[in-house]
Amino acid sequence: MPAGFRQKLYCYVDETGQDDRSGVFVVVAVMNAGDQDKVRHALTEIETEAKTHQLKWHKTSPSRRLKYLKLALKKGIGSTVFFGSFRKPIPFFFPMLEVIEAGVKALAQVPYTARIFVDGIDHKKSAELTNALRVRGISLERVRARRDESEPVIRLADMWAGCIRAALAGKIGERTIVLRAMKEGYLRRIDEKPLD
Repeated sequence: MPAGFRQKLYCYVDETGQDDRSGVFVVVAVMNAGDQDKVRHALTEIETEAKTHQLKWHKTSPSRRLKYLKLALKKGIGSTVFFGSFRKPIPFFFPMLEVIEAGVKALAQVPYTARIFVDGIDHKKSAELTNALRVRGISLERVRARRDESEPVIRLADMWAGCIRAALAGKIGERTIVLRAMKEGYLRRIDEKPLD
């Protein structure tokens, strides 16, 4: 690395499973260090092609959301996606901390600064998460909130979270794409257990 160079590592986080219907809590962190405008543009293009219309997982038809994820996987958009699944009950804060920390430590090239965006996090939780990550040795700017309505990479994290949750519930199409993404190294489970 050139002298004075500091890697900027971007991390976009979403989760699913806080509702009572789910026995598991899934956290996804989409990590990349490239040009964020290029990533956003590529994601907007596949949203158009898959006709997901910038919608979240639960508001999109199964065929469209799977087409979207297959396109993201085929084109490698998002670089690397880390996830963890956690049996409930569990406070959402700890799984989020685990997944972000694992992703940053796996990809960061020292010196670096992580820029972390979490779907809909409030100011208090943002400050708590920032402090907890710093205590664990993560170099970062303050954790910031991003809404899926305005951030294509958060929508990608949402789509993977929904797909992983469905795969864990035994849905065949979702399980197939998750296993393929894991085999190709695009999707990484932080605890390295098989998908169960």
